[in-house]
Amino acid sequence: MVRITALLTMVSAFCLVCVQTVSAQTPPPDPVSFNFDGGIALQSSSDLKDVDGSFSVNRWFISAGITYAWDKRNSIELTAGGGSSKYDFDSLTGIGDGNPWEEIEDTRISLVGRFGFGEKGMAFIIPSARYNGEKDANTSDGRTYGLYAAAAWRINEDLTIGPGIGVFSRLEDGTRVFPILVIDWDISERWNLSTGRGMAASQGPGLNLSYELNPRWSFGIAGRYERLEFRLDENGTTPGGVGRDQSIPLVATAAWKPNRIINLSIFAGMEFSGELKLKNALDELVGESSYDPAPIFGGTFVFRF
Repeated sequence: MVRITALLTMVSAFCLVCVQTVSAQTPPPDPVSFNFDGGIALQSSSDLKDVDGSFSVNRWFISAGITYAWDKRNSIELTAGGGSSKYDFDSLTGIGDGNPWEEIEDTRISLVGRFGFGEKGMAFIIPSARYNGEKDANTSDGRTYGLYAAAAWRINEDLTIGPGIGVFSRLEDGTRVFPILVIDWDISERWNLSTGRGMAASQGPGLNLSYELNPRWSFGIAGRYERLEFRLDENGTTPGGVGRDQSIPLVATAAWKPNRIINLSIFAGMEFSGELKLKNALDELVGESSYDPAPIFGGTFVFRF
């Protein structure tokens, strides 16, 4: 919690400095904006397939940021946030002698750059630093760094699309590299397919198919690949080890946007292809198991002003 508070305090201070600096000049109308967002996701109990036992997870995450846009196509945003994932294993779990890990903290800070090029091109670059680990884990051992980079072109008034890449360091040796698709496609007047956002665990955006019922309400289906890797503390069954939880959630969504400031949404669905993995401090596999499809539900909020 100390890490979360420190990051949010830093963002607040940065926002104040930027506002004072901008207000002392004569910028274009409303070049500075702020955002505050977050959400919760509750995963119901799921049985492990390869060993005895079951588990459930409760997640939450909040973040705050400031954006400076010097025109409609170019902007830069600083954002920071934090949250946690609380795991509840039963006493019979065959991974890590019954209770491989408990509460995992998640803190991060990132810079989001959006830059127009040519008449129809847009480039995105998002470097970030993260910490994922149990409360008493060594902070330096739980840090990872990463970068998203992408370029997209406006093919016509209904379609913007382009390729991208994600490059992230790992708590274990090596680097993780994966492709990204950037898309914003108005299939019809009410249907849209776009790159979607996720909760804190996400590394790599997903896809969201939505239907706009009216200017305030929209409904959709969203899917993505979730992967959370974290450092364990020295007091558990695997001191200084590394845990991993990965899955593919597919959810139905409902979003309410009463005005340009507020966006609230709820979701419900299932997590598929779930897998838990536990390694010790020497990077040796201690245990792993896939788990049954798990019901998941929750909600998110976004305030922009």
